[in-house]
Amino acid sequence: MAWKRWRIEDVIHYPGSQEVEEYVYTPGLHGLEAAKAFKEGRILGMKCGDGVYVPPKTYCPDGREGELVEVKGPWRVVTYTIVYEDFYGNKLEEPQVLALIKPDDADHGGLIHIVKVDPERIHLGMEVKPHWKPPEKREGKITDIEYFEPA
Repeated sequence: MAWKRWRIEDVIHYPGSQEVEEYVYTPGLHGLEAAKAFKEGRILGMKCGDGVYVPPKTYCPDGREGELVEVKGPWRVVTYTIVYEDFYGNKLEEPQVLALIKPDDADHGGLIHIVKVDPERIHLGMEVKPHWKPPEKREGKITDIEYFEPA
């Protein structure tokens, strides 16, 4: 098994194998509902006593079960970074903007995603909206949102 820190030159090798085939990840009921919502072009959050969490949690911080709610935004850039190189140090053809994006109708969390915008125009608080894949290409994953774009 190899573990990569930052650059391909920093790969550390650990002898042996990891039996990942034996582990099955199940999203749970809330994760399943969130996946269905992605396929429908909707984003869900979890309403708990102290607010709405995005993405939805399985349980609220106080241990109670919350209620799934649709979050509609508007969405705003909370923080961002501009990426000029890929994981291997190769220069990208165009820089990419990665941002933490939070909807106004949620209190906690947010989504980390690509924002398709000129890096010179990105700013904190910028209002953005999701750009969805066509319905027939959606799989019930966060990648069903191709990117966010200025609203």
